[in-house]
Amino acid sequence: MDKDWRVRDISDCDLELLPEIISWPELSSQSEALERLSHMGALDNLVVKDTLSITPRGAHALPLSENIKNIESSSLKLPWWVDLGKPNSLLPGLFETCQIFQMMEISSNDKILLIGPRGNWWTEVILHLGVSKIHILEIDDFRRESLKNRWEDLRLDIVSKALNCDIVWSGLEYMTIDSEDLFDKILITGGLKEIPTELFKKLKNNGEVWAPIGLENNTILQRITKTTSNGIEEQYMAMWDVDMLGNEAESVLCHSNEYEKGDTVHVEESPDLIREAWLHANDNPTKDRIGPNSLLEIIREVWNSTDILLEYDNITLKDSIARDLFRMGHVLQKIGVFRLAAEHHGTSYLLSPSAESACYLGMTYSIDNEDALAWQRRAIETDPNFGESWNEIGEIMMKRGEIENSINWFREAIVSKNYSKRGEAWINLTRAHMEINQNLSAFFAAQKAVDLFPNNAELIELLSHLGEDLV
Repeated sequence: MDKDWRVRDISDCDLELLPEIISWPELSSQSEALERLSHMGALDNLVVKDTLSITPRGAHALPLSENIKNIESSSLKLPWWVDLGKPNSLLPGLFETCQIFQMMEISSNDKILLIGPRGNWWTEVILHLGVSKIHILEIDDFRRESLKNRWEDLRLDIVSKALNCDIVWSGLEYMTIDSEDLFDKILITGGLKEIPTELFKKLKNNGEVWAPIGLENNTILQRITKTTSNGIEEQYMAMWDVDMLGNEAESVLCHSNEYEKGDTVHVEESPDLIREAWLHANDNPTKDRIGPNSLLEIIREVWNSTDILLEYDNITLKDSIARDLFRMGHVLQKIGVFRLAAEHHGTSYLLSPSAESACYLGMTYSIDNEDALAWQRRAIETDPNFGESWNEIGEIMMKRGEIENSINWFREAIVSKNYSKRGEAWINLTRAHMEINQNLSAFFAAQKAVDLFPNNAELIELLSHLGEDLV
């Protein structure tokens, strides 16, 4: 006889019988993260790899009051400027950075014009690629002075002299100055609505402008080559979702208009403003991401999902970064980068323990790995009302052939107070009962599943089939 499907016996779900955590993944060092990108096939240029290994991203970010080990190697954006309303105030991730510098193929002794230095990080990267000159154009006077001071504070002025690289700083007024000094490559890190034709006056023959150009509400990184006949060749490289540089820069770089210097707003880097910058650095999940539109859509969808993410009350900075790490881990999980996802979830849990981070960390392991169950156990110990983990344990049990045991865990998932995917547990319960020929219980479970998924034709057909077997 079928066991009554409504009966729950918590003693059948003994957490003490589940394994304890063996391994705890955390964010790796920047060098290790680059090795992983190399193994994944995303970084095959050894010069770029070696350069990024000696140019730490975190050194150019705003100071972080919380001690978060290896945050620079995470896939999160890091703020380098306190006013995120200013364009290009974030440091892109390692993936985006290695993609762009691999595509650009900067050679030693090249002369580079960098428009939008991104907190000096990309300037340092270009420096270590062996170029002979970097001309840095930062539009905002106050930001430019701040960047120059930071450059010296990090003693990068000494490094540049040792490497025989000339470093020059300017604003948009540089575009109005006649100069015989021409560049091999020009990199713009902010978006423009059209091709910056004025920049070709600063470019050698066969030189390249790399710029994100607006196209149908997106910004596409383009390589624009100046040919020997003073023509241009355009090539779309990748979608790169960046801030626009603004009308003033557009006017000068694209339309030959005279530069009209405006007022400079001084912003002091107070602890409160630094905290706000870290709190909101990743509010827009696709900003500064590079990749096909399908990938950016996945990032948006997963990042903004409300199905699994618990909200915090009176969120602290540590909680906020933990939440962003969890979201990023969930994105990485969706696209199949499980090891990196586990590191983000593990660091998230370490910062601010949540059932979600433990549960989704457990999902990064195969079902025959004991850590798969151990982290689900930790999730329930963190929040017994988090139904996702009860359901995950049931699924693992069912896949391992422990059908009757799995039924108890599915029932606990169904009655959990905090579970937005209850219908999945009802479907799993239906399948489990069918596996052991408990058709009456399977019928009741399928009814509940159909109530939650009324448009699922496969479920409706299954319910009808189960009903016929009971006649």
